[in-house]
Amino acid sequence: MSLAEIPSRLDGALKSADRGVIVLAVDGLSSDVAKQSWLSASVSTLASTVPSTSATAWLTALTGMPADVHRVPGTVYRNGSGLVHAVNGAPAIPNLPTVLERHGATVLARELDLLEGTWAQALLRGCTRIPAPAKHKLTAQAEDPPLLVANVVADLDKALQDARFLWTYVNIDDHVHRHGYDEPVHEAMLRLDAHASRWAAQGWTVVAHSDHGLVPVDPDPALVEAWDAIVREECVIPSGGAGRTRWLYPKADRLEAVFDRVATTLGSTATVHHAADLGLPQPEAGPVVAVAASPRFPIPDPSAKFEHGGLSRDEIDVPFAVWHAVQ
Repeated sequence: MSLAEIPSRLDGALKSADRGVIVLAVDGLSSDVAKQSWLSASVSTLASTVPSTSATAWLTALTGMPADVHRVPGTVYRNGSGLVHAVNGAPAIPNLPTVLERHGATVLARELDLLEGTWAQALLRGCTRIPAPAKHKLTAQAEDPPLLVANVVADLDKALQDARFLWTYVNIDDHVHRHGYDEPVHEAMLRLDAHASRWAAQGWTVVAHSDHGLVPVDPDPALVEAWDAIVREECVIPSGGAGRTRWLYPKADRLEAVFDRVATTLGSTATVHHAADLGLPQPEAGPVVAVAASPRFPIPDPSAKFEHGGLSRDEIDVPFAVWHAVQ
C-alpha cells in the first residue's frame, strides 16, 4: 500500500462523513513516532515514494500518480537542458487533477502558500486558500513543534464553520532535520492527537498522514569530496536527487564507467542502480543512481543531522491515521 492510495481513501471518507473531513498533512513524521503519539487513532502504514522526499511524495499523495506520471522524481532533476529545483523553481509539471481540487478543499497551506513555483501551484490548484502567517512567524513555529501545533489548531478551529473538507500542512520536517524526533516533536504529536480526538467528538472524520520519515546522518567529508570529483570529471551537468538518493548525468560514453566508479568509491555506504530499475523517469533522473546504505553517505547538505530520500524502512514507512467521527 502506497501514498498513491490516499486520494481514493479521502474520496471514501468524504462520501461517508457526516460533518466533513479534516486532513493533517504532516511533513517528515515517521510511522514509528506516529504510532507512539497518535494513541486515539487507527494507524496503519503506507509506503512513501522513491525517492522518499516531499517534492515527489506530496504530488503522489494528492494526485494518486507515481513519479513516472507526474514527472517530479526528486528535489533536483533534469528539466530541459539543465537542472531545476522542484520546490523553488518552475519545472514543467503535467496538469493532473488532485483530490483537493476535485472536492473544492479549504486549505491551510502555511509554508506551501508562500511558494511561487509550479510545484506548489500543482498541489494547491483549485482550492480555497486561507492566507499563511508571515514568513518569520512560520519560521519561529517550525523551531518549536508544540507552538506550531497550537497555531495550526487555532487556524483550523476558525475554519471549521465554513468548510466540509479541510487540508492543512504541518511542517515538522525542518525541526527534525536539525534535531531528530526529540521530546518537542513527541509532545507536539500528542497534542495533535488530543485535538484530532476533540474534532472527531464533534462529528468530524480526521485523517493524518506523512510523506516520509528521517534518519540520522553523519556524511564522510572524503566521500563528499569524491562525489564532487566524479561530477566534475565525468558528468555533463551537476548531480540531482534528494538527500539520501542521488543521481548523476554522465557523459554519453561514460555511463558504465561512472556506474563502476561510483560503486567502487562509495563502497558499503551505498547501493548503486540504473534509474530504470527504480522506476525513475528519464531524462529527469540521471541514469546512475546511488542510494544511501549508511549514515556516512555523501548527502547534498553535510550540515544536516537527519535526512531522508533513501529506501530504509524508517524513511519509507509513513503513517496513515484516522480518528473516526463520533456519531
